[in-house]
Amino acid sequence: MKKIVDFFLSLKLTVVLLSLSMVLVFAGTLAQVDKGIWTVVDQYFRCLIAWIDLPVFFPRSWDVPDIRLPFPGGFLIGWLLTINLVMVHWASFKVQVNGGRRIAGLVVLALGVLVTLGVMFGWGTAPVAATEDDAFWRVFLRLGRGTLAAVIFYIACVLLYRKRAGMVLLHGGILFLMVGEFLTAMYAVEATMTIKEGETVNYIDHSQQLEIAFTDKSNPDHDSVTVLPQRLLQVGDVISSDGLPFDVKVHDYFVNSTRPQPLDSIPAGIRSGYPQYEGYGSRLYVGEQPEVSGATGARNAPAVDIELFDRESGASLGRYILSIWMYPNFVNRAWDMPTRIKLVDHEYEVYFRFRREYLTSPSGSPYSIKLLDFVHEKYEGTQMPKDFASQIMLVNEGDDVDRELRIWMNNPLRYARRTFYQSGYLPDDGGTVLQVVRNDSWMIPYLSCMIVFVGMAAQFVQSLRRSQRSNG
Repeated sequence: MKKIVDFFLSLKLTVVLLSLSMVLVFAGTLAQVDKGIWTVVDQYFRCLIAWIDLPVFFPRSWDVPDIRLPFPGGFLIGWLLTINLVMVHWASFKVQVNGGRRIAGLVVLALGVLVTLGVMFGWGTAPVAATEDDAFWRVFLRLGRGTLAAVIFYIACVLLYRKRAGMVLLHGGILFLMVGEFLTAMYAVEATMTIKEGETVNYIDHSQQLEIAFTDKSNPDHDSVTVLPQRLLQVGDVISSDGLPFDVKVHDYFVNSTRPQPLDSIPAGIRSGYPQYEGYGSRLYVGEQPEVSGATGARNAPAVDIELFDRESGASLGRYILSIWMYPNFVNRAWDMPTRIKLVDHEYEVYFRFRREYLTSPSGSPYSIKLLDFVHEKYEGTQMPKDFASQIMLVNEGDDVDRELRIWMNNPLRYARRTFYQSGYLPDDGGTVLQVVRNDSWMIPYLSCMIVFVGMAAQFVQSLRRSQRSNG
C-alpha cells in the first residue's frame, strides 16, 4: 500500500501525466483535419483508452500505414491526475486541531457543502429565469454565490488547518473543477429547437444522436410512432420491433453522405452500381462521402440503407435510402422529404432524424414553446448580424406557467434544468434555432474559480504578513 501511495505522490508521475495530456491534445487537434469534432472528442478524450491514428502526425500526401496506436485517454489521464492531487493533499495537509475546534471546523465544512449543493441546484433562482437582466450582473451574481461558498470553506479550513488554510482551499478548488469537468463530459446534453414564427414546438433534437422514426398514418385519429435508435443500426443486423409488422435489415450506414441530387445527373458508371431503391432513392442519388473535418465547421450528414422484409413470408417489401438531409430540422426547414411506405394495411411516414426528446418539467408535466416573433437586426450597410432575438410564449399547464419571454444573444432562458440560447435563424428570418443545453454541473466552474481565488488570496496575504514580520 505504501508503494502505491508513494507512486501517486511522486513528482515524476505528475510530469508524465501532464506530458501525456499534451501529446493527447496535440494528436486530437491534428485528427480534426480528417474527422468531425465530436468523433475526435469521443475517440481521444472521453474514453479511458484512446486509439490514435498514426497518419495524423504526417502530411496526408505521405503513404503512412493506417495503424491505430493505443494511448491513455482523456478520462484515464484525468482520473490519475485527480488521484494524484488527492494523495498529495492527504499526505501533505493534516488536520492540526482536536476537540471542540475540530468539531466546529467539521460543522462549518458541512455548511459549506450544503451551500455549494444549494447553489448548484438552483438556490436563489426563480423556476423560470427571466431573460431581461443584464448579462454582466447575472455573471456577477453567480460569482457572488461562489464567493459565499468559498468564504465558508475558508473558515472551515482555518479552523482545521490553521496557517495552511489557503493552500488547502486552493487544492480543493482545483480538485472540484476537475470533478466538474468529468460530470459535464458524462452528463451534459446539447440539443436544438427549431421553430417557425407562429409555430408551437414541444420537443428538442439531440444533434449527436440519430434514429429512424416510422409514423403509422393509417389511423386518422391517432398517429402511432415506432422509433429505432442509432445503437440498433448495425450493418448486417436485422431489427424486429413489436411496433412494426415487418423486419428492418441494415445494409449500410454512412457517417457522411452527399446532398441528394437527381439520379439522371450521375455518371453512368456510378449509377450502374447504385442499388434499386424505392421512394426518393429511385430518382435521387445519395452516396457515401468522407467524414468532414471538425476544423471546417461543416456538418456530417449521416444516411442509412435499409430493406424491409415481411415477417411471415420473408419477402422483401422494398429497399430505401434514408438521409438526414431529408429531415427538415437539419436543413433549417429548407427541405422536408419524408419517405412514404405504403403496405396493404398500413401507410408509414419515415424520417431518419435526430433523436427527439419531448419536453417535460421536473414535475413530469409537458411544456411547449411558441415563437411569437423573430427579429434579426444587421449592421447598417452590411449582412453582419447585429442582434437576433426570439419573442416566445412558454406554456406549461401542469405547473401553471404561461409567460411571454424574450431570448436574445448572450441572454438565454433557463427553465426546467435547461438553458435555451439564441443560436441561429431560418432562411428569410422566418423562424429561430435555439440551442438547448442541460448541464446540472454548470455552476461548478463559478464555484471552483472563486474557491481557488479565495485560497490564493488568503495564501498571498499570509505569505505577505510573514515576509513583513521577518523584515521587521
